[in-house]
Amino acid sequence: VIGEATIYRIEPKRVILKRTDGELEYLAMDDSKLPEKRSSDAKSAKAGKWDGVEKDGETKFTIDEDTFNKILENPDKLAKQIRAVPHTDESGNVDGYRLSGIRRSSLFRKLGIKNGDVVHSVNGNDLTSVSSAMKAYESLQSERNFQFEVTSRKKKKTYEYEVR
Repeated sequence: VIGEATIYRIEPKRVILKRTDGELEYLAMDDSKLPEKRSSDAKSAKAGKWDGVEKDGETKFTIDEDTFNKILENPDKLAKQIRAVPHTDESGNVDGYRLSGIRRSSLFRKLGIKNGDVVHSVNGNDLTSVSSAMKAYESLQSERNFQFEVTSRKKKKTYEYEVR
């Protein structure tokens, strides 16, 4: 997987990867096809408030601390909300991850991230490999304010998040 790991074994509902250091890691597949729940509070959604996430501007958001802590406690649930594939620049180098499979009700959508967006960095940590993506995720454990550098519809944007 782009210099970080190789596919070691494919099983029903999961893929086993073998990292370059010999460590085994797995990717779980979720085959549930549950219908999305519709928000009953459309006015709140229009105003930019969703379950502990408030939109303060086009690229600025505030996240309730309890909501943020719940997100970080369950990375598997978070991972099931998106698909991320490496994105390469004109030179063929990985410069981020293109996101897809983002449902309207997912946390990523609530944070302003849309299908097709490419996330290039988190808190200044470039996303050029699986290990750099993991380091970026780990940096969120100790930060209360963070930023995503994103290309959305061919425009570079910086999304800013504040945890309160």
